[in-house]
Amino acid sequence: MITERPNVGLIANGAAVPLEGVRVDATLRGACLEVLVTQRYRNAEDVPLEAVYVFPIEEGAAVCGFAAKIGDTIVRGRVEEREKAFATYDDAMMEGHGAFLLDQERPDVFTASVGNLRPGETVELQIRYVVIARREGDALRVSIPTTVSPRYVPAPSTPEIGQPDGERVSPERWPSVPYGLALALDVELGAPLAGVESPSHPIRTQLRDGGARIELAQDDVALDRDVIVLVTPRERAKPIAMVAREEDGRRVAMITFLPELQATDEGHEVIFLLDCSGSMGGGSITQAKRALQLCVRALGARDRFDVVRFGSSHEAFWGTSRAFDDRSLEEATKRIATIDANLGGTEILAPLRAILARPAVPGLARRVLLLTDGQVSNEAEVIALAKEHAASTRVFAFGIGAGASEHLVRGVARASRGAAEMIAPGERIEPKVMRTFARVRTPSLDDVRVEWGALRVEQAPARTPPVFAGDALTVLARIEGGGGGEIALVAGTHRWTTTIDLERAGAGGPIPVLWARERIRELEDGTVQRRGSAQRREESEDRKRREIVDLGVRYGLMSSATSYVAVEERAPDARVSEPAQLRRIPVALTSGWGGLPSSVVAAAGMPVHATRTGALPPPMVMAAPAGLPPSPRASASGGAPPRAESAKKKGGFLGRVSDVLFGRGAEDEGATMDFMEAEEHATGSADRVFELLMTQKADGSFVRSKVLDAWLGSARVAKLEDAIRAHGDAIATTAVVIALLELEARDRESEWRPAITKANSWLASKSATVDAGAIVR
Repeated sequence: MITERPNVGLIANGAAVPLEGVRVDATLRGACLEVLVTQRYRNAEDVPLEAVYVFPIEEGAAVCGFAAKIGDTIVRGRVEEREKAFATYDDAMMEGHGAFLLDQERPDVFTASVGNLRPGETVELQIRYVVIARREGDALRVSIPTTVSPRYVPAPSTPEIGQPDGERVSPERWPSVPYGLALALDVELGAPLAGVESPSHPIRTQLRDGGARIELAQDDVALDRDVIVLVTPRERAKPIAMVAREEDGRRVAMITFLPELQATDEGHEVIFLLDCSGSMGGGSITQAKRALQLCVRALGARDRFDVVRFGSSHEAFWGTSRAFDDRSLEEATKRIATIDANLGGTEILAPLRAILARPAVPGLARRVLLLTDGQVSNEAEVIALAKEHAASTRVFAFGIGAGASEHLVRGVARASRGAAEMIAPGERIEPKVMRTFARVRTPSLDDVRVEWGALRVEQAPARTPPVFAGDALTVLARIEGGGGGEIALVAGTHRWTTTIDLERAGAGGPIPVLWARERIRELEDGTVQRRGSAQRREESEDRKRREIVDLGVRYGLMSSATSYVAVEERAPDARVSEPAQLRRIPVALTSGWGGLPSSVVAAAGMPVHATRTGALPPPMVMAAPAGLPPSPRASASGGAPPRAESAKKKGGFLGRVSDVLFGRGAEDEGATMDFMEAEEHATGSADRVFELLMTQKADGSFVRSKVLDAWLGSARVAKLEDAIRAHGDAIATTAVVIALLELEARDRESEWRPAITKANSWLASKSATVDAGAIVR
């Protein structure tokens, strides 16, 4: 249920916030996540209202249902062409009827409007969507976005008419809001689970046969960060083909392949593009710098690299790619130490253009690794630029923080045939970095295709996505004729197969709407022909829009060209006879946004709008609006502690991995050795695997450090010292680190395996034999 919260809805003008609460009920069946979002609105004023609420939905979701519940009456929405839906809504408003509209601002940002909400009236909006749950290692990742982070709005290239585009995705934000979130997730996998965890929120889990019931530990939490739940089945995933039957008898299939590819050691040019805008302050820049340190150390001997940091301006470490060796590693480590989120607004286009304009390095494929919160309003331009250069440069993106823009992060990766990882507070960074580098090192197989045999299919996406080491690959297809057979995924000389039985197709289900949504996304991303005359291009755009509308109306789907509208027909004496007063619902400021501790933000009590500067004024000069009391919800979200506060604690990560990594003592000589020396003084070992990996040199060998000695203990350290006297420091230490991780950190193998592969190669080149097993056992 949605918790009642009386007497806590005031905003600056003294009017009550009409939104009372949000509830999410979700079910994970196989790889499909079905979600029902319920938003409850109540008019506590004595005038009719129009309530407008901007909120997020996961990128890639198929929004396929919309209804309004007024008392015992349910008014179901219908999909119409966007302009027609707005006209229907406006007409209903003018005639005094109840009017309800759902519109897509971005593929991951939506606006709900509740029109002619009468005094004392309560309305519940019900929004349904389905999405394919993404795999992360062996786990299925369930992500429920809850708030839209402030977006940086670059100056438009042409004057805008009406409400600026940036404002539509940048509602007013408050440190805390008087409505909260309740959530329940049912897992129905039909097989035992190995584990359920949430890095974002405390949860309650009730296991049952083949699944689980998961709820937030608190009944009412702040909508200030994405809810993340990782569900790990006990059995490893297998290739699977699922088939559904539409009402007209046509069948739609969802095929998931699990191709196995070996990463190679062929060289790449890797350019790291790091967001240092104001919104990345605090925990986000801490996460990004940790990820960057890991990324640099994952490079190989044949790679060349550079680092570019950006905000309102951008600057490169070197301006050209340098060979990866001990010298460049030391310099990069030292310069990473000076990085902070101090470059103003998120101007991502200019640095990306500058990178793409660099001359190619002969013989090396270019890869851009983007680390950002993605909080910009010009996503379409950035994605289009990445797509334009996809033939020469793939982008692999990390979305950093509690409310990173999935549309930008996943969109820029998809357009360039790269891949993306989201890193929320509380999540382990290491496996995500290692998965990304496995993808980077996957051979570029551009001739990827699905062979359907004799079946006639309409595949979505029409161009099969790239194949990456360790990743599942899912395609959907509408099928005519045939009874089934073998389906093959082909990439170069590689071939993977699974079978499909069309006679076992079940009626309905989410697969047909997922196919239609994927087809719409391709059309929205601009797959139409762009050559020919201007007239031909205009005709192509018209045909594309008509197909989007036709698919949206047929399958009941939201899109850039279609919206949901519902009208409650009222008797003449029940109609609203005066203009409704507009109430825009403020949203919660994303947890840790810009590095501001929640206590400071709550005390300031200030609204946050879209900005062209990318930074907030100093907290001390922000005055709370008159009459606005501090909200008791300021720290009611649970989960991880405020990131900016934890980032300051000496005993946390910053204290453990040395001053050099995060800015203290950056003027010292020899950053790699500084790191080792500073690490000697570290206390505690909350993440000794990470600390140990940070002691690896560019050639793959390891340097002896206090973290290694502390892990080994005095008895094994004595054996290590004997081996050092016999074989030398580097050989003995490297052999022992390899043996130690393989023996005592097997559960973290996905994180350390690339580093140990490099170490084994280095050790083999030395033709030395060290009985490291005897030392660590």
